[in-house]
Amino acid sequence: MNKIKEEIISMLIEHSRIIYSVLSDMAVFYNRWAENYEKNKASLEKKKSKMQLSEEDADAIKIQLIQNYAEAETAGLGDFIALILRMDNVINYPLEFVDMLPKINLDSKNNEEIKKRYEKLINKTIEMADVLKSTIKSLRDKPDVVFKNTTTIHEIENEIDTIYRQFLEYLYSNEDLDIRILLRLRDSINLLENLADRIHDIADLIRVLLYQ
Repeated sequence: MNKIKEEIISMLIEHSRIIYSVLSDMAVFYNRWAENYEKNKASLEKKKSKMQLSEEDADAIKIQLIQNYAEAETAGLGDFIALILRMDNVINYPLEFVDMLPKINLDSKNNEEIKKRYEKLINKTIEMADVLKSTIKSLRDKPDVVFKNTTTIHEIENEIDTIYRQFLEYLYSNEDLDIRILLRLRDSINLLENLADRIHDIADLIRVLLYQ
């Protein structure tokens, strides 16, 4: 069983690296969009394609893990299978986010403030993904680090909740925003907040794994 567990963790580590890579690409996509969408349109399409390829790589790891270790449930390692499923779900959110951004046209009056709030949310989600990557790597033999890191993820998620609520309040109280733009902005930040929630859920499950 220890050999199976080691092999599963190795695959989880590789998957977590892909998650971090996709979120980093999402941030680059956002920055280029914020700078000038029309000017950077070609490079944004390339970045989106790279993210989609990364999603396929992550999906391949998930499928391989499930196929190779179907017996993990009976070996007492079923939560590791549940973990890869939750991790795989995370990548959907950044892909939906980059799909939505080009549909948002900001006027100069609200531009800078909205971009500043976006940056706070995005930077915090990347920070969570970085801690997650370190946490899964530590599953092998560093339970103290795992516990500390999952606590850190909880703390970051609380910060993201605060940033999200403040962003939402800013949008709802801004009378200058066109209602269609407001709704798209709201939906886009909901994706980021849901992304943080999913990473938080993963951290909860990882704590369960500490006692297996």
